[in-house]
Amino acid sequence: MAIESPAYLIAYFRSGPMQTNKNERLHYAYSRDGLHWYELNQNHAVWSTSIGEGILRDPFINKGKDGFWHLVFTIRPKGKFLGYAKSKDLITWQDEKAIEVMTNYHNVQNSWAPEFSYDPEKEDYLLYWASSVGEDMSHNKHYCCRTSDWNTFSETTLFFDPGFQTIDASIEQWNGTNYMFVKDESAVYDSKKRPQPIANKLAVSADLSGPYEVISDFITPAYTEGPEILKIENKQKWLLIYDYWKYGRFGIKESTNLVDWSDELDSTKYRFPYQIRHATVFPLGEDELFQLMNHFSLEAYYPTVFHSYVSLATHSSSGFMHNEFYMRSVSMWFKADTIVGTQVLYDEGGDKSGLGIRIKGGKLEAAVRSNGNQLTVSAESLETNKWYNVIVVFNEGNLNLYIDGKLAETNSFQSPFIENHPNPGGLGARFDTDAFGESAGKAIFNGIFRDCRIYTVPLQEEDVDYLFWTERR
Repeated sequence: MAIESPAYLIAYFRSGPMQTNKNERLHYAYSRDGLHWYELNQNHAVWSTSIGEGILRDPFINKGKDGFWHLVFTIRPKGKFLGYAKSKDLITWQDEKAIEVMTNYHNVQNSWAPEFSYDPEKEDYLLYWASSVGEDMSHNKHYCCRTSDWNTFSETTLFFDPGFQTIDASIEQWNGTNYMFVKDESAVYDSKKRPQPIANKLAVSADLSGPYEVISDFITPAYTEGPEILKIENKQKWLLIYDYWKYGRFGIKESTNLVDWSDELDSTKYRFPYQIRHATVFPLGEDELFQLMNHFSLEAYYPTVFHSYVSLATHSSSGFMHNEFYMRSVSMWFKADTIVGTQVLYDEGGDKSGLGIRIKGGKLEAAVRSNGNQLTVSAESLETNKWYNVIVVFNEGNLNLYIDGKLAETNSFQSPFIENHPNPGGLGARFDTDAFGESAGKAIFNGIFRDCRIYTVPLQEEDVDYLFWTERR
């Protein structure tokens, strides 16, 4: 039986370096280790706000004591309002509204990057954000208010003013101490402070409401903002994730105590979606994760039992089973009446580019092709009249073959993606020249299928284990 494994979600908006090519809507990616993040919905938005101009920046999501996921976000460059919505499943959002948080202040320039923390002593939420009160944007400090129901809010008060300009505060609560990670952006507006970095510092307090004392110099490199903390489940380990806003990329550091941080990890040690900006990270259950994956990244699903081959794609230059991909997972259950000869289970693309799964000589094999170059993996001999779960995962040049939840073989080549492929394709037969480079006959599978899935994400080892145990009959 499967053991619950850690799962994490990151929510973000998108833009290029220096605020170019902005896509200010909600996006998701998931991870099993907190380091490698794979975009859901092929890096397209998963939700758009109808508030105001439709801007959604700096999203922050956390689950409340009421069982709802609560989302707060920046809704415009200037103004007194923050955005809010709630959801039971992170898919459908309700009670969307703008909250006028700075109503008792005049000359408010902006309200940015809201977050909230639950206060167990007061049994409510402390909502905090950065605003500049004055003639321009050079007076950013953090303000706060409280709410227990997200309908009524206390009067806003000054929350954090360390004597320099701050934005992007994020609080991690641990063992009776509140750790605030916050951006010092004094050098943005005060030329006398240059070349001081524009980066993040750490402040602490025994009380969630403060006061907070800054206990560090800069703990992230120059031109970073949006610090977020992720506690790794079942370990005394935290990740500090931050946004290089000028360069359009992210960085990560590690700690075992939230105070002493490692050097920035080498970029080969982590992965983030393209053009990810100011994010929120949090754990969620495996059932919750797969609900999201099945909604946003399950490209095709055939749950019923079928005994004959099925055509899924005709000859075309684009579309389903034709478009290029750099991540793909194919999962299916099958039972073979015979294992002699060649029997094709999955056929996508051809001998130039594509992906295939087959039985040959009693063994299970999978292959991908990129620019005619073939990469193959195989598993041990099969038995007849026995159900098997096979999952094939292509992840930016790496090919994994799993059988019954266990990794059988892995292989890799230089090409990070599989190009467009116009060939027809489907399940249970060969529809054209296949990814193995063979074209003689249809190589029809002699047996039955069920629960065939095609994902646009590279399933991780924990995902494979989850699918095997939840679909096992």
